[in-house]
Amino acid sequence: MKRILIIGNCPLPDENTKTRPAAGLRTYQFLKPLLKNKGFNIRLVTIAMPECYGADFARKEDGNGVRFANVSLLADPSGPPVADNFARFSISKNDPELIPYIQKIHDDFSPEVIISVNTYPSYIASLIKSKSPLWSDLNGWIMAEAQAQAYKLDSNDYLSHYYKMERIVIKRADKFSTVSEAQKFALLGELALMGRLNNESFNYQFAHHIPNGIEWFEDELKVLGSGGSAENGRKAVGSGVDTGDGISATFKSVPRGSFILLWIGGYNTWADEWNLFKGVEDAMKVCDKLYFVSTGGEIEGLDNKTFAKFKKLIEESPFKNRFVFLGWVDTADIPLIYKRASCGINVDKPCIETFTGARNRINEMMKYGLPVITTLGSEISYEVAQHETGIAVKSGDHGLVTDAICALYQEWRGGFEHVSMKFKEFGRRGSEYIKENCNYDKTTSSLVGWLENPRSAPDRDVRLKLDKMVSLQNLRSAWRYLKENGFKKSFKKFLQKTRLS
Repeated sequence: MKRILIIGNCPLPDENTKTRPAAGLRTYQFLKPLLKNKGFNIRLVTIAMPECYGADFARKEDGNGVRFANVSLLADPSGPPVADNFARFSISKNDPELIPYIQKIHDDFSPEVIISVNTYPSYIASLIKSKSPLWSDLNGWIMAEAQAQAYKLDSNDYLSHYYKMERIVIKRADKFSTVSEAQKFALLGELALMGRLNNESFNYQFAHHIPNGIEWFEDELKVLGSGGSAENGRKAVGSGVDTGDGISATFKSVPRGSFILLWIGGYNTWADEWNLFKGVEDAMKVCDKLYFVSTGGEIEGLDNKTFAKFKKLIEESPFKNRFVFLGWVDTADIPLIYKRASCGINVDKPCIETFTGARNRINEMMKYGLPVITTLGSEISYEVAQHETGIAVKSGDHGLVTDAICALYQEWRGGFEHVSMKFKEFGRRGSEYIKENCNYDKTTSSLVGWLENPRSAPDRDVRLKLDKMVSLQNLRSAWRYLKENGFKKSFKKFLQKTRLS
């Protein structure tokens, strides 16, 4: 069996936490296809995100320091028993023994290959002493995220922190994956500046594009009452009907038969709070059954300003009672919220993070068969436009957001059996797009192919320091000029360059 060590994040989708973060979903996306392979022996280390658990997170393992897991989510009925070739460990991101703990797991297991999923786990994996080939998944360009955070905080203090992580990963890893094609080319630029685009690595493919994958989970289908069928699960969504499952209490003040415009998740720095608010408020002036319903809120430890600004705008609006905030709800309740929703919305700032990043909320809305309204910018937003799974508009213009909401409201026609075929087709095409293009097997095919014969990068033992090479080249040029032209002329040249600089 090929021994594979995976270092990622939790919570995984089988944990009913107050958030289901992208990092945990990404980890599961990489893990599940590998569990199907009878030739893989896997050790998974999940670095817990404490803010998702609401309490101090303790290490999870059994008395032998080995496996723990609810394997029902991970098991493949057609494959070998998960317990025979899989063990999971989990430790808090804040645990002071994080690196020694993972180092010991590594040393005891002696993996033939390491896979790290998300930037922080990739940073930790890069610090582990190992000669094994390393595939690092950089799920979003952290330097673009750092820029957005610097803008929001009006300070560049955090840039060096993120740069340190990115630099260490780029210097160590043998293979990389990115969440978008745009991020892949940004990464190639970083590799070039680190001296890794060199003689030895010519014709070597460092980076692969792995878009966010998304699939149905059994708990979601059970909540939707779909009998285990993803197709029936999609059909159960968007009816706007209270099905007697308690969802009316969850939605509080939203009247039965309303057009529910749904925002899912946090309000990060790249969320465009002004154009989101103004676009929705202006639509409410002409769409009397329109309600904006939001889960999530501020991003703890990263951004507490965007959501606060959004709420302040709403408090001053005459339509404030039609903005309903559910907060960070348990992940088990999310399918019920989708079941009541009519349409999903995403409004981004036109910034580098948007252009290079992903939007899990859009993927999930399409999975559930909701028509999507989004601003253009992220890779998935252009898929919405191309595949007609909703309405995509230019960013930075709240009038276009209003027009899109009103257009879908007109197609909704009061809901239930009155919705237009166009409205239904938006949802159907979105669901089909996710099924065909975002399943785990398809998105991770490049990783699975590499695992057939994993090798270190051809420049593993070559580490060029381009800044020092430039300085040395300058000294050589100066010495050659001095020999050819003499001291007097060389000194004049030096003074000339000094004045120009």
